[in-house]
Amino acid sequence: MASHKSIHEALDNLVNKLENLQAEKSSQIEDAGKLSANLDRLAELIANLEVQSSRENKLVQKFEVIINQLDRLVKEPLVRSESERGDLEFTLRKIIAGTRTVGQVIEIIANSIQLMFDSIIKTFNDFKVTTASQGTRSSNSSSLDLARVLEPMNTLLRTLVNNMEKKSDPEIKVNTDETRDVSSDNRT
Repeated sequence: MASHKSIHEALDNLVNKLENLQAEKSSQIEDAGKLSANLDRLAELIANLEVQSSRENKLVQKFEVIINQLDRLVKEPLVRSESERGDLEFTLRKIIAGTRTVGQVIEIIANSIQLMFDSIIKTFNDFKVTTASQGTRSSNSSSLDLARVLEPMNTLLRTLVNNMEKKSDPEIKVNTDETRDVSSDNRT
């Protein structure tokens, strides 16, 4: 019996040691998991910092180019001929007109996209309400109305076409006026 008791105690000690080892190992595994997650986060932060650093370097390079150009402009003589001023003014006016046109196009596109998303969301919400109230689905009534979904895109395209026509109308008038001038010159 004493030998059974000592074997029993030895087995109990072994079980306790194994349980302690298992608890210690699971604690180490948890710590390793936390460490791994922190390392992943650190790697992401380092990658973000590298991207930000490259953006800052590009920005610094652009600023250097602008500074060099400004230095050249400052060092140039301030006296310019009237033709240079007129060319500069004409170029600036063209740039401003182009910028306005681009701004209008971007505004039209943004508004059309917003309308499109609003219409799609409304269509899907109406579809959900319709299918929820009917309880059963039939092939005709549960399908989305494609015309309602595509309506904002149609509006966008029409607006772009109208703007293109408005822009091309003055050019056409100028071209027809020039053609009339040339044809009248040829007749005389």
